[in-house]
Amino acid sequence: MKLTLDRNELWRGLNTVLDAVATKPAQPVLANVLLEANGDHLTLSATDLDLSIRTRVVAAVDVPGRLTVPAKTLAGIIREWPAAILSLSLEDGRVVLSGRLGPTSGEGRYSLSATSPDEFPEIPETLEGLTLSFGKGSGLDGALLRTMIEKTSFAVSRDETRPVLNGVLWRIEPELMIMVATDGSRLAEFRKTWDSGQGIPGSAEVILPPQACHELAKLLEDPDSLTQVVLGESQVMFQIGDTQLLSRLIEGPYVDYDQVVPRDNDKRMTIPVDQLLPALRRVSILSSSYTHQVRLQLKEAMVEMTTSSQELGGEAREVIPADYRSDEIEVAYNAHYLMEILRKLGSEEVILDLRDSVTAAVVRPAEQLDGEDSYYLLMPMRPSA
Repeated sequence: MKLTLDRNELWRGLNTVLDAVATKPAQPVLANVLLEANGDHLTLSATDLDLSIRTRVVAAVDVPGRLTVPAKTLAGIIREWPAAILSLSLEDGRVVLSGRLGPTSGEGRYSLSATSPDEFPEIPETLEGLTLSFGKGSGLDGALLRTMIEKTSFAVSRDETRPVLNGVLWRIEPELMIMVATDGSRLAEFRKTWDSGQGIPGSAEVILPPQACHELAKLLEDPDSLTQVVLGESQVMFQIGDTQLLSRLIEGPYVDYDQVVPRDNDKRMTIPVDQLLPALRRVSILSSSYTHQVRLQLKEAMVEMTTSSQELGGEAREVIPADYRSDEIEVAYNAHYLMEILRKLGSEEVILDLRDSVTAAVVRPAEQLDGEDSYYLLMPMRPSA
């Protein structure tokens, strides 16, 4: 193998695949990145067997070849190398990196041990399943997918005893797309509908692992780069420009969350987010470090927030105006959970629909785009003394 390429291109490729490198590899080769030089590009691949990322960067290839090298070590070298044209070659079983250290500096030469690419797990380039096309004329776009992930994935459970709750449910129907996440204390759902004849050619239901959601949100910094998604029986593949992301799916079925959605919450409060969120932030400073509980007492045209902390020996109270005209009600919530929801709303005002102190609140943005419907459930806490 012998090639030359721009340092910035190589770093872009490495930075794209690094998160798929196994941190505690079951096999030593999983700590490596696979380099494949051919034609006018260098392909970089990494996998931890659950998540795989493959990307291509521009390169001038003199001698094609394949090899693997320690990913973190190579990345550490390239991260610190100034912008320059680099030479990468295989010499006596070692990968040699050489080039100038900037326009007015000296030269560098580094060598790393290389291992056979035959030990590296095969990453499929295609997948059988429901294929979704993204881009102009398709009715689907990367911006929508990124928004759905950002507005739901934060609510996944960290409790590994119920694996399905560790992921995001993604349900696809011809005229409807839904994402849902819940940890039992809160739930986030985002729905997108299309007019008849402008939707999706098929149906599927999968559970996306949180790592895949995190990586996908990063790769979709340029939403227009998403061109295709293939949903298979046990894996999902995303084509994003010159990058492929392949992930195992969490085995279902997902919980029947519709059963916990309250249908008759008859008390409604509407309040600007830029009033409620800062007040919650201030009051929560004196909340318990274990429960983060803040009590909300809703009264005519106002909401009173109180909390106390035995650890700190302090109390907090704030009263702010709100659009509320129902009976007085007091309810306690985890302030961190409520604040996280408020940050995800994307709306100037928030609507809270409540019934009593033991029923989940339905939290909605006051403004939503046509065809979109998102809401959050937040379970109340037993008020502390």
